[in-house]
Amino acid sequence: CWNSFAIYILAVFDPYFFKLCEKSGGTGSWLAPSLVRLGRVLSQQGKQVKLYFVDPDRVESANVLRQCFCDAEIGLNKAKTLALRYSLAWKMEVTAIAQPFQPEWIVPSYNTLIIVTACVDNAKARKSITQVLQHNTHRPAPHIWHLDCGNSKRSGQVLLGSHLSTNPNDYHFEALGCFRLPAPTVQQPDLLVPQPEELADNNLSCEQMALLNNQSLSINQRVAAEAFDYLLQLTAGKLRRFATYFDLESGSGKSLYTTQVSIMQAILLGQSCA
Repeated sequence: CWNSFAIYILAVFDPYFFKLCEKSGGTGSWLAPSLVRLGRVLSQQGKQVKLYFVDPDRVESANVLRQCFCDAEIGLNKAKTLALRYSLAWKMEVTAIAQPFQPEWIVPSYNTLIIVTACVDNAKARKSITQVLQHNTHRPAPHIWHLDCGNSKRSGQVLLGSHLSTNPNDYHFEALGCFRLPAPTVQQPDLLVPQPEELADNNLSCEQMALLNNQSLSINQRVAAEAFDYLLQLTAGKLRRFATYFDLESGSGKSLYTTQVSIMQAILLGQSCA
């Protein structure tokens, strides 16, 4: 049930600049239009918003239907395709980067809130994204947040965090709210463990790879919807949860709310699973 004792997550006092950076893909392709809509809403509120879509991959026939691409887009770069489509639809400038994500691209600056939304399916990409949170280490309030979206065939999770520390004492609450949260990879360290299909020396056949990656047609949209609400609430200063898990098969879901106990339990559970 909803926790009425959860405290609000504070994401920098009234930032003027927003940078929303998304790594495209299955979930990312469904989240992309929502990001652009959010960017337009923030712009109408007088904020300066910069949107970035990052993905080196091209659309393949296997991506059509499960991901938000059509047959006519096969062979085109995913980031460029999504950026063109939605920048024209909502008159928002979107920068497409057709390269693997590089941590050095993210440089915090005064009065700027950067949200990196990771819609990736491999440990290597998550590791590079996690590195950007090192900028928050010595800051009283983070200027960079990492929203991680993940799923399997019929289940998924959305995790939000800002710091790499595994010391529960580093996540004390202030009178105004919660400034820091453990990074997604602190909450769930196995996100950084390569799966068998990611290893360079794997002996999986094409058929076995296809079976491993066989997912429900609805799971990516479900993850994207949850992630969008996280972003919407975070930028409005109304978010009171930092992790959400759900299962389509059973129709069940669970969120971890921003209480001191929940954060401590998430860190300790992550340490026990590391």
